[in-house]
Amino acid sequence: MAPITPTSTIFGRRKPANVDQLASGLRKAVNSGMLAKGEQLPTIRELSEQTGMAYNAVNRAFAILQSEGLLISRKRAGTFVAGETEMSDANHPAINVFALVGPELSTGFYPSLLRGFCSASDERGYQIITSNTDNDIHIQADTILQLMDKGAAGVALVPATLGPSPAHHIRQLQRNGIPVVLLHRGVEGVKSPLVAIPATKVGRHAGEQLLKRGHTRIAFCASQRAGSTLKYEVGLRGVLEDAGHSILDDHIKYGNIVLFNNENYAEFESEVEVWFDRVMAGPDRPSAIFTSFETVGEVLYLVAMRRGLSVPDDLSIVTIGAQDRRGAILRRLACVTINEQQAGLVTADMLDRMHRGLLPHDNSDVISIEYGFDAAESLAEIA
Repeated sequence: MAPITPTSTIFGRRKPANVDQLASGLRKAVNSGMLAKGEQLPTIRELSEQTGMAYNAVNRAFAILQSEGLLISRKRAGTFVAGETEMSDANHPAINVFALVGPELSTGFYPSLLRGFCSASDERGYQIITSNTDNDIHIQADTILQLMDKGAAGVALVPATLGPSPAHHIRQLQRNGIPVVLLHRGVEGVKSPLVAIPATKVGRHAGEQLLKRGHTRIAFCASQRAGSTLKYEVGLRGVLEDAGHSILDDHIKYGNIVLFNNENYAEFESEVEVWFDRVMAGPDRPSAIFTSFETVGEVLYLVAMRRGLSVPDDLSIVTIGAQDRRGAILRRLACVTINEQQAGLVTADMLDRMHRGLLPHDNSDVISIEYGFDAAESLAEIA
């Protein structure tokens, strides 16, 4: 039997500090050939002493690589790098699948996100599971348990917003060797890549487009107070203040509604009508309204039409949405366009690299989604 490769050769001077780093280092050593097929590893106790990590932590790292088919445990002999036959055997995850889990996957940003994610995953040989949590953290938790049970190869998660997503939801996946990429928003206490909309910059961009066309009295409307919507407002306020203007407090509208079903739409529309009538009857009525999402833009467009106002002659509307917008109203709305298809491509690529040990599972990279602007028909120039 060949001598066991010294730990210092595998990890160098920088010893792993946690389970993911240990698993990542061993994975890289196997994939690079530093640890040859059939080579024996130090025992769990030896590796624990050499790295300074707890016995259970080393045991979990071994379990992760065994679930990936890279290591194999032989009774009374030890742990070895799997051979060719063993690597192609049942030690692989049960299914070579990436999952996309989100609060709602059929409208808004999500069809474009799904197209990019599916395309990139298919190119890399992964099947796709999608799961709609209906923005419910309990459904999200059950979905995560099922994905762990099936042995998914990676999970892209858009965290639910009705209540903060618990950090242990994501940690359970990571502890089972399943890489996670978060989309749109992070989860406090979790180290994981995040593919996010640069919300403050998007708010500034909308403000710049409105100022360029002569609008200085601008209102802002969102369905709920959330991380992104608050940043949109900050960006809009910032660019207006830089130009010597401001937003009246009364011209800011936040609902307390998540727009996922028809009941919610009707309730939010009623709220918006009351706010809209008050704001538009005031002496400083806005010439434009910036909204946090294309669905909110549609509601305002309909409310304005019911009040006999012409969009954009009497009121301009600018919203935020996906690049690929379909629908009679959506195509008419001026929009900061978010490249969600690119977000899907980037997410699948990161999951693939983490699954193959080329990126650590606990890296905290933040990748900003690209954005642009489409003036469409709902944005007019004013004198």
